[in-house]
Amino acid sequence: MNDRNQKNNNKLRKLTLFASLLISGIILALAYSQILKVGSSCPAAVAAPITQTPKNQRIVETRVDGTTVIDNKPFFPLGFYHVSWESTAQERKSALRDIAAAGFNTIHASATNLDDYGEFLDEAERLGVYVLTEQSSIGLLNLINAFKQKAAVLGWSIADDVDNGKWSVDNLLKSHQQAKTADPNHITYVSGNSNKLKQFANCSDVIARQSYPIKLRKPEELPATYSDISNAREAAASFKRSTYANLQTYNWESHPSKKYEGSQSPTFQEVRNMTYQALLAGTKGILFYTYHDEVWHLPDHPDLWDGVKSLVPELKSISPLLLDGEFQKIDTKMSNIVAGIWRRENQAVAVVVNSNYGKPREVALELPIAVRKARSMFQNRPAGMEVKEGKLSGSIDPLDVHVYRLVL
Repeated sequence: MNDRNQKNNNKLRKLTLFASLLISGIILALAYSQILKVGSSCPAAVAAPITQTPKNQRIVETRVDGTTVIDNKPFFPLGFYHVSWESTAQERKSALRDIAAAGFNTIHASATNLDDYGEFLDEAERLGVYVLTEQSSIGLLNLINAFKQKAAVLGWSIADDVDNGKWSVDNLLKSHQQAKTADPNHITYVSGNSNKLKQFANCSDVIARQSYPIKLRKPEELPATYSDISNAREAAASFKRSTYANLQTYNWESHPSKKYEGSQSPTFQEVRNMTYQALLAGTKGILFYTYHDEVWHLPDHPDLWDGVKSLVPELKSISPLLLDGEFQKIDTKMSNIVAGIWRRENQAVAVVVNSNYGKPREVALELPIAVRKARSMFQNRPAGMEVKEGKLSGSIDPLDVHVYRLVL
């Protein structure tokens, strides 16, 4: 009997000791978690994937063909960069309103702090503008975790000038993977300015190619846009990624480097030419550079600003075919003349671009489909070609772009 009591007493002491240690451990763990919560300055760890999408959040993806899709609807981003590092929150909002009023649907903006950027995104949602956001010192994951639920978010700009030698493929891929883990419901975006960009083609959902060719108006400058975007599109398509075009709306001379002395701003005719070159090369979005940066403000150049704004209704009218039409390139067999058609069911549009400075060119382009007539789509734009014996024939002046609705 005494042995049994002794054993019971020993069991009781062990249970009491275990309970005491367990309670102490819980108390210490709670205290330590509060210390970390209050005192840690480390960036947030990679968040777990979202299991349930917040009610107001959009789902932004890219299709196999590179088209951007928002909540299962195809979307063609058309807008501007706004380099906001030295701008106030109010200046950034003012630019957003100006861009929205002109009919553009996308802005690439700079987040300088977390305190006021949410208001900017709310204003963008109200105006119907989607936002790609870049950051410098906030921390990519801190930015994403703060604003990924906002309805205006298109995606996250994780690297600019990614091909400048400061990024490795491994580092960029890591940033992409971290962003997609923290927020699988939006796209990642990078931009570069050379054909070295192709080595990063699998490191982001969208690969944007900068094409800023106009400096001294040498013959080879303007036609470069088509090859710039074509090369980026080919590289991205091999990984089923998307390509956007960053097209020039600023003067190189405004940037402090002697090698750009004497550079000239592009004319609207040149910007329109670059725009349609990029479309024919396969871009799935266009962000002009730039509306504003530290040395350039586009509205201070009203002829160019008004001209670029006039592109909005043009591109909106053909966007259904750009988004869901089948594209066929036309072999022009001529230097610096590029052309193609988009067809969707019983609708088709043809575009012909002359990127030459010089004399008018006579063309007779063999159409890949049966066409009865070609009708100019836009008033006060270059036109005059006709369909003859299965060919789109006529004259096209230097730098002109012809856009026709085809009667099948």
